[in-house]
Amino acid sequence: MSGFLRVFLIVSALLVLAFVIRRVRKAEMRAADTVFWFLLAASFVLLAAFPRIAFFFSDLLGVTSPANFVFLFVIAVLFIREFASAIEIARLRGKIDTLVQEIALAEHEHKRERRGRGGDGGTSGSRSNSEGTE
Repeated sequence: MSGFLRVFLIVSALLVLAFVIRRVRKAEMRAADTVFWFLLAASFVLLAAFPRIAFFFSDLLGVTSPANFVFLFVIAVLFIREFASAIEIARLRGKIDTLVQEIALAEHEHKRERRGRGGDGGTSGSRSNSEGTE
C-alpha cells in the first residue's frame, strides 16, 4: 500500500471524525449513526496503520492490489449502509402514512361531533361551513 493511500486514509478518518463530532454537537445524528461513522473512521486508521491487513484480505479475496481492496471495502461498507438507510426510510414513510391517516380520521371525527352538537346561535354553522371548504 502506497504512502499516499495511507496518508489519504488517515486524513479521511480525521475528516469523518470532525464531521461526526460537529453533527453530534448540533444533535443532528442518532447514536447508531454516530457509532457507524466512528467505526468506519477507525477502520480507515486501522488499515493505514497496519497495511498488512489490506494485504491479507486482498490475497484472501483475490483482489489485485491492497489499494483496490481498500476501495472495495469502502464501497461495500457504504453500499450496505445505503441499503440499511433505504430500509429505515421505507419504515418511516409507512409510519408517516399511518400518522397522516390517523390525523385525518381524528379531524373528520372532530368535525362530525361539532356538527352533531349544532345550534350555537348560527355562528357555529357558518364557521363549520368555512372550515369545510378549507
